[in-house]
Amino acid sequence: LVRMDRYPLITVLTLSYNSTYIYESIQSVLEQSYPHIEYIIVDDGSGAFCRDEICAYIKEHKGSNLEDYQVIVHPQNLGTVKASNTGLTHSHGAYIFNLAADDVFFDPDVLIKWTQEMIRRNSMIMTGRYAVYDEKMTECKGLGPSDEEVWILESKSPKKIFRKLINANFIYGCCTARSRLLIENYGLYDENYRLSEEYPAALSLSRQGIVIDYWEQPVVKYRQGGVSSPWRFNPDYERYSDKILIRDILPYVNLKFYIKLRYYFWKLKRSQDSRFAYEYSQICGEKQNVKVIFLCFRYPIPTLRILKRKLSGKYKTTGR
Repeated sequence: LVRMDRYPLITVLTLSYNSTYIYESIQSVLEQSYPHIEYIIVDDGSGAFCRDEICAYIKEHKGSNLEDYQVIVHPQNLGTVKASNTGLTHSHGAYIFNLAADDVFFDPDVLIKWTQEMIRRNSMIMTGRYAVYDEKMTECKGLGPSDEEVWILESKSPKKIFRKLINANFIYGCCTARSRLLIENYGLYDENYRLSEEYPAALSLSRQGIVIDYWEQPVVKYRQGGVSSPWRFNPDYERYSDKILIRDILPYVNLKFYIKLRYYFWKLKRSQDSRFAYEYSQICGEKQNVKVIFLCFRYPIPTLRILKRKLSGKYKTTGR
């Protein structure tokens, strides 16, 4: 075990944009047992974000282990990539941990155990498990990544990880920590993108032979409804997905036609999921349950997938 007095300063980075649950996220950071924490919040142009109130809350509730904190406000929305890079350029920690403004750390000892594991393995980047919860954070829907994705990560093969990443991202920012050394050697997130930071970064690192370590521990409670959930599949998300395919996948693979074909089928599925999710929420809001029957005929594939998931008792994520 690493001695407590040798634990380095670490940074927790929270990105905020019109978040309803940011105080829950802040509290989960302030409750951490890690002895040397720097906390950085970057608000990316929210409509009603009060920096003074956030600072006052942190000042009132922080412990002696919070050595420094910064609340940075972008005057306009620049996207998650630039917001992440803003936080990284202001950070000083030896390791950087992400916590979205609608998520919470799994328990108060996550950061101390996670940092210890990264030091023990001399890890540059490490991803752990995430527990998917409902909106009220009362019911756990399941754990990610999937068994197949865990098997790929445990192979410690950058080539295998890259081949798996071609299908879809499974290195999520909510449960991935980076070392200062990784950032110094491989740079910040790619600002050719606006909304996608972790996926292009994971593709790039695995192409360059960097091992993405895996830790078999749940590190965060992820509230359903992230940017790439079925509810959020919109033209912006679709445009940046296309850009990732063109810039970060196709130049580095064979069988380009096959990869393109599979990608377009994936887009079709996500588009159907998005429309189904939206219309289903409208029906539930209007309490007109009889309309669900017609919705099932219109979108049979999403319906069958949901039924299969409920009958099996398992939760399968669709990527973030």
